[in-house]
Amino acid sequence: MTIVQPLVSVIIPVYNMQKYLAEAINSALNQTYNNIEVVVVDDGSTDDSLAIAKSFESEKVKVFSQSNKGASAARNKGLQYATGRYIQYLDGDDLLSSDKIAVQLATLKKNEGKIAVCSTIHFNGDTLSQANVPSPYEDSFLYDDDDPVHFITDLLGGYREHGSMIAIHAWLVPKDIIDKAGPWNEELTLDDDGEYFCRIILNSKGILKTPGISYYRKYNDVNKIIDYRQNKERLFKSALEAVLLKRNYIQARTNNPVSQKAIYRQLMQLAVMFYLEQPALYRQVKKELKHYPTHKFTPVLGGRVINFISRAFGWKVSKTLQYGYTKLLK
Repeated sequence: MTIVQPLVSVIIPVYNMQKYLAEAINSALNQTYNNIEVVVVDDGSTDDSLAIAKSFESEKVKVFSQSNKGASAARNKGLQYATGRYIQYLDGDDLLSSDKIAVQLATLKKNEGKIAVCSTIHFNGDTLSQANVPSPYEDSFLYDDDDPVHFITDLLGGYREHGSMIAIHAWLVPKDIIDKAGPWNEELTLDDDGEYFCRIILNSKGILKTPGISYYRKYNDVNKIIDYRQNKERLFKSALEAVLLKRNYIQARTNNPVSQKAIYRQLMQLAVMFYLEQPALYRQVKKELKHYPTHKFTPVLGGRVINFISRAFGWKVSKTLQYGYTKLLK
């Protein structure tokens, strides 16, 4: 008797990724696990991304397009057309190791209701090589955990001096957990992935650390830098909304001192980000912070000199110096 292997849907949102898209799609198609469909959603690209995606169109690759609405909207559209029992997210400039889905799926099939996560290698532009290895610091936050609240609290900095982040394509998630967690929040433009996977984690029965690698490409995208500068207030509002939503999700499960510490540190990171640049948002964060006990908080502001100044004289002095220097350069 032939055993039918469950289908895995790889959802790829795309906006102006013509340089890297073919490589990303091939990394999904060249998995050692064969029962895969790739769902590409072009989010109104102005380059040749859609044409490149369509060149892959087949029984295994579905291609859709929409006007520019953002990555979250593109991922939601991908979910509408995905038919797999498991969902793998992948951005149009990132990559998966060839065994990533196979090893994660083998683990998940034995652990119903859980989600899988793997290590991530960060690399610059086109320089991926054997020398690239996962960050030991980031890896320290990846482990088997039957307590989703503990896992997300640790990730947000409740148990350590700082928290961490997990690339979205490091996860493999059963579709039924995604259905319980709900769609991507299309109103968020910054930390939308953090808010979304907070819901995913809390709707699971636990997290499994597996082999396999997700590759996260870092490069200087001039368009992204321009978008950040032009839409800084909108992005900062999104960051605050995402933190407040994560707070609500966690506090619906627990309001213990460690979870309060995690939320305090998330808010303090925003306070540092908003200080001087966004006075109204800074005041809002200060108001939220009054609900939490004060904890030690040492932000990372840049290089060794500015961090030394921060430790010696306080982060507000360092931020004032940074802000003044930025003004001088303009």
